[in-house]
Amino acid sequence: MDRNHLASTKPLFAYSIFCGVLEYSDSILEKIKSGSKFGFETWKIHVNPDNKSSAEIIKDFNDYYYENFVNTIFLDIDNTDSKRFNSDFAKKTARLSLAFNKEYEIKIGKRESSPVLNIKFEYLDLFFFPDGLVFYCFKCDLSTFSLDEITLINSYLRNSGITNDMKFLYDKLSFINPSTNLNTDHDSLSIGNKMKVFSIIELKDTISEEEENMLLFDLGTCSPIGSASGHNSYFQPSTKYFEELIEKNKISVFNNWSALALFDTFTGLFQRGARNNFIWENGYFNLLYLQSLYVKNHLFKVNKLFYAKGANHQKLEDELFEFNKYYNPSIISYNFLPTIIYEKIRYSLGINGELEKLKEGVERTNLKNKEKRDKAINNVLTIIALLTVFTVVWDLSDWIKSVFMISDTFYNILSVALTAIFLLLIFIFFYRNYRKRSKR
Repeated sequence: MDRNHLASTKPLFAYSIFCGVLEYSDSILEKIKSGSKFGFETWKIHVNPDNKSSAEIIKDFNDYYYENFVNTIFLDIDNTDSKRFNSDFAKKTARLSLAFNKEYEIKIGKRESSPVLNIKFEYLDLFFFPDGLVFYCFKCDLSTFSLDEITLINSYLRNSGITNDMKFLYDKLSFINPSTNLNTDHDSLSIGNKMKVFSIIELKDTISEEEENMLLFDLGTCSPIGSASGHNSYFQPSTKYFEELIEKNKISVFNNWSALALFDTFTGLFQRGARNNFIWENGYFNLLYLQSLYVKNHLFKVNKLFYAKGANHQKLEDELFEFNKYYNPSIISYNFLPTIIYEKIRYSLGINGELEKLKEGVERTNLKNKEKRDKAINNVLTIIALLTVFTVVWDLSDWIKSVFMISDTFYNILSVALTAIFLLLIFIFFYRNYRKRSKR
């Protein structure tokens, strides 16, 4: 399939969920817990073909995922197993949702000639997590657009920030941080310079593996279709980088779908009939992707606090232990596929590297604190040793006086001489040790 045909091809089905993260105050969460929803509704499962309650579906997750992992996202579901449930974390979580199901005219770009597209916004979800982090996620139905238009929309919406066209959405978030100026054009309302994008696309026609890899790259990097193949040389990756991404970041388990997990995006590409939206949106997005985003942002926040001046390292270490215990399980599912996807998402976000860096910082700090404690103990022991010298000199001088019956004048001279000799020996001992340490 040539580049122009592929770029203009419309998928059978496509959507993108954009994820931004903000910080919230305890007072906002208290108001939500007390019943204030700020125009939102209680969150519920969006893809629900069997019309079950959200609580039922979430509890059904326990048949496929370890219960302690499900609890990292859905903490407020009734749970009597204290080993797998942290009530302190549950008190600091909430989920809200607002339905749009409406098309909005969005100008894709800042130029006068930028195209205006009618994009359907389905909903806006809010996920409040412990540690003052809230994720806002809005879903756009992109099924009516060509593949080239989809990359253009994804690229613009994740970077655009607050524009006049998008104010209808960002106004809904103003209660989280009332001091934020929502009238500033193109001002980002997310920690960092762009949002994350979770995209699912089902193609009408079968493509080759080479075309699949190139399309995954173009969609995943939000580049014009044809960038990976070199038709758009400005965004063309080097051969080495492209091959490395496909080798390390691509998920390829079955012949009828594949995915690419990158730092800023997750893209699933399906052949006709292979997509199961119930699993991908409810399970893989709400559980795997969202949980990974929270872990990544929490670790980033703790790393900043840990290396800040005057940080309480012991408190941060204790909090990290609790967080790691409940939010960083080594095994998440009874099935192999969620595990593969979860590990690839974590790899793309660099979670394990961030965690190792933080652990190294904790260990280094503990070592420094131990050295300080050892030094303080050694100083105390040195003082005690010096005081002991005078006792030894006194006893020795007194013994010599009683044995040899010397005069008081000679006794005083002897005491001073012995004290000087002992002090000189101590000085030589510490000086030699100091020289040995300085040569290391």
